[in-house]
Order: sequence, then structure tokens, then C-alpha cells
Amino acid sequence: MQTSSKSHYFTNEALAKFVQSQGKTVQKIVCHLWQNTHNPSELVEIIDNVELHFTDLTKLTIACNQDGDALDAIDFNYQKAAKAIHDEFEGKIKLFSVNASNTKMWEDVLGKTLKLVKLTKDGEYYQSTALILDFGDEKREIEIAPLDGLIIDFYEE
Repeated sequence: MQTSSKSHYFTNEALAKFVQSQGKTVQKIVCHLWQNTHNPSELVEIIDNVELHFTDLTKLTIACNQDGDALDAIDFNYQKAAKAIHDEFEGKIKLFSVNASNTKMWEDVLGKTLKLVKLTKDGEYYQSTALILDFGDEKREIEIAPLDGLIIDFYEE
């Protein structure tokens, strides 16, 4: 039997962030994207993380883990991260922030309560390759694609 890498399971800290966010009302959705401008004729953009901002002024940030092969719930400082990426890649890769609240993907969850963050259990651990955000009559699935960042989609059971 092959065992998965520990990085493919959510940490206790990430699980706690999910639990703390349940029952809160969504006020705004912000996505942070990486843009590779190395070749201007072939711009590449990937979603690095999505932030759910709640009416109690807290937020849940779902992101790629440090290895880029699983999801994580993180504390995120946009200004600090943007500067670090700019410096590391000499400006060829940029991080930018987009208010996604009024996009087709997110407009129907504004004002709704995050009822549950659904995860897949593997023994005593929870897999970190995908999750479902359950807002009652609206659900969104977030998956990880190692070369493509976060993939966010509508979810229907």
C-alpha cells in the first residue's frame, strides 16, 4: 500500500481555519493571481489564492501550499507577498489582486452564509487536493492543478 505525502493532507491549523469560518456571512471575494510577463505575447495567469471576506471582518484564504501540489488555508499579506515575488523574479512575475465579488462565479454567494467546508477523509486525515464550499443552495469546488494553480468551479451534487 502506497502512502501519500503528508503535504497532501490539511494540517490541524488549516482545519481549524475552516471550522472557524463556517457560519459566517460572505461580504466580498478577492482572488490573487500570478502573472508571468516573461514573454509578453504569451501572458500566463494563475490563481494563487482566493479570500473569502466575511461581515465580521475576518477572512478565509485558500491557497496553493508551498510546493504547489496541494491546497492550504493560510494567513496572507498581499503587499508583502507581491514585493517578495517581484524581487525574486525580477519583475517578470507579478502578483495582483482582483475583487471577484461581481463575477459569475461568486456573485451568487455574496450575503450567504458559509455553511460547511466539505473535505474528503482518508483514514484519520483530510485530503488537501480539493474542497467544496457549501453556501446552502450555492456550492463552489476548489481544486489544485500543480502547473495551473487553483481551479474554481460551480459544484452540483
